[in-house]
Amino acid sequence: MVRALLYLNAILWLVYTIYIYFDMAVLNHNELSADIATIYVFVNALLMFVSAYVLGNRRKPAFYFALIVVIVNTLLTVLNLTDAVFVIAFILDIIILWLLLPLRSDYS
Repeated sequence: MVRALLYLNAILWLVYTIYIYFDMAVLNHNELSADIATIYVFVNALLMFVSAYVLGNRRKPAFYFALIVVIVNTLLTVLNLTDAVFVIAFILDIIILWLLLPLRSDYS
């Protein structure tokens, strides 16, 4: 379940990456800012995908990697809760944390 939510969160960020680039670069002709923002959001989506993938290893570093990625993402989404995508991502992050923390003993 946690892995599925991480994949869902990654897909959300990937779709937001496309949207933000289109909005900033194409509609507003602000290419440099669009490139920077897109890279940040794309890296976030990539880290979510990697977190979901490595959780299948059942190793302690995989658990802590996913935990750190979700905590950092949660903290960063709190900074922009005025946007609906960030509110959805924040709710997903909280649910993921709630489901991930009890799994710590499963990772050795």
